[in-house]
Amino acid sequence: MLNAADNDESPPLTWLVPDAPPGGLGEFLGSARTLAAAPFDPARMAALDALSRALLAHPRLRRDPAGVALGFWLRKAHLASLEQDYRARAVPGRRVAAGLVFHVAPANVDTMFLYSWALAFLAGNANVVRLTTRRSALMDDLLGCLGAVVREHPEPSRGNLFLTYGHDDALTAQLSSACDCRMVWGGDDTVNRLRASPLSPHATERSFASKRSLSVISSSAYLRATESERGQLADRMASDLAPFGQMACSSPQAVYWLGEPDLMQRGLSDFGPRLQAAMAGRLGAPDLGWAVRRLNHGFAAAADGSAGSLSHHPHTTQVAAVDAAQAEPKDPCGVGLLRHAPVASAAAVVPLLGRSHQTLTYFGLTEAERDLLAVGAGAAGLDRIVPIGRALDFGPYWDGFDLWCDLTRIVVVA
Repeated sequence: MLNAADNDESPPLTWLVPDAPPGGLGEFLGSARTLAAAPFDPARMAALDALSRALLAHPRLRRDPAGVALGFWLRKAHLASLEQDYRARAVPGRRVAAGLVFHVAPANVDTMFLYSWALAFLAGNANVVRLTTRRSALMDDLLGCLGAVVREHPEPSRGNLFLTYGHDDALTAQLSSACDCRMVWGGDDTVNRLRASPLSPHATERSFASKRSLSVISSSAYLRATESERGQLADRMASDLAPFGQMACSSPQAVYWLGEPDLMQRGLSDFGPRLQAAMAGRLGAPDLGWAVRRLNHGFAAAADGSAGSLSHHPHTTQVAAVDAAQAEPKDPCGVGLLRHAPVASAAAVVPLLGRSHQTLTYFGLTEAERDLLAVGAGAAGLDRIVPIGRALDFGPYWDGFDLWCDLTRIVVVA
């Protein structure tokens, strides 16, 4: 889920939620599989709904976009829709939990550890979740709510540990050899480092390495849009950019405008100020450090010849690339910077994409254009095509994989 590697130091093992198990980690790992439950166990569903209510009632989390999004994702109605999707999948027998899942959470998407855990928890698994040692106020608030819910729901929470430690190869090897599924969320370096720790021959792994994302806007559709529609689009784009400093793998870093260059310029001159207003509404007072970072990236692009113009605002910076091939930055800036380039058609976007792309958000595309991108860009490596405003929507189908298949086994009954 990250665009940057986890650069933890090496502090010792720290128990986060709950306290250390009575027999220590070794005894826990030896008995964890016996604590697995049936998928969508009612007691587990109730615990997650309680966590939702705790997050949405928290004085700080209820004002944080990422905290609110997680709270709504965990609410009872959404859990029911996940269960409906899960049970609609016909299999030749019965699905059971994979067993013990070892999650390695990303360092700069604070809520991701709970999304990953919640899916595995719903699937009935026991879980060990390793969090980054780079703690944040948001993560501390999340752990506080989680700890309270675990104390209130001790029985369904048994078999779940949240801990943190630095680069301890022996500890990682112990957890990896004991688990039935390892889920690694991180940059390429994190994934490669974890793969040096072998799994049990019976275990599986799902890794989510470095990815980047983009947006496609139809220039003609934008220019035909009403004032209200343009404002709503800017607000939806802001919801994709504001959380996590725009460094989630699904947050767009570049925008391709379908149509002639002059149409893009007309659209961008209107869209830029609207996006600035929307970001200001979400973020409040501008961050001087972020503004300087955006300016540095913009000036560097102008110096290397990839940028034709730059429009800087307190919360956002819009960089017009000289051509589509140079629209995406080698190293993403985030924090409100977007690069823009015109492209002749949806078909012209396909050659720009590769296996390292994840999400394409869009506005104004026809069904035929979306289908073209699904086939062409999907074959190139793209995993998701969703409307602008839904880049950060997490679900059991991620990076092109069905996570229900990773988190459960099928017992064939003939």
